[in-house]
Amino acid sequence: MIKDHFDASGITVAGGGPGDDIVRASEIYADDAVLEFPQGGERIRGKANIIAMRSAYPARLDFQMHRTIGCHDLWVNEYVVLYDDEPLNVVGIMEFRNGKVFRERVYFGEPWDPPAWRAQWAEPMDNA
Repeated sequence: MIKDHFDASGITVAGGGPGDDIVRASEIYADDAVLEFPQGGERIRGKANIIAMRSAYPARLDFQMHRTIGCHDLWVNEYVVLYDDEPLNVVGIMEFRNGKVFRERVYFGEPWDPPAWRAQWAEPMDNA
């Protein structure tokens, strides 16, 4: 269900191609779902409003899915969003009830240059 959601959303996933079917992507949500963006202090209530917001989005975003992990009713998705060609690391937390997402929180993190003081303990990561 999560893979189909991301496939339809336009997110590139292993073994799948990009898509942009917002209605199909939204089948994962309960009618009373809540979508939250903590950094922006935004909460979107209801599947109809989630579809309307995503349908009105003024730009096409490119996504690269890295992994989905979880069990039972709590799943975490890690991916990168290219927004105006700038990569943003994203973590989305989906909570399910009766087989549908009733709450999703999406956290965005901008990349930064690591400080030199911790270089002796750190190694570079690729984006995978």
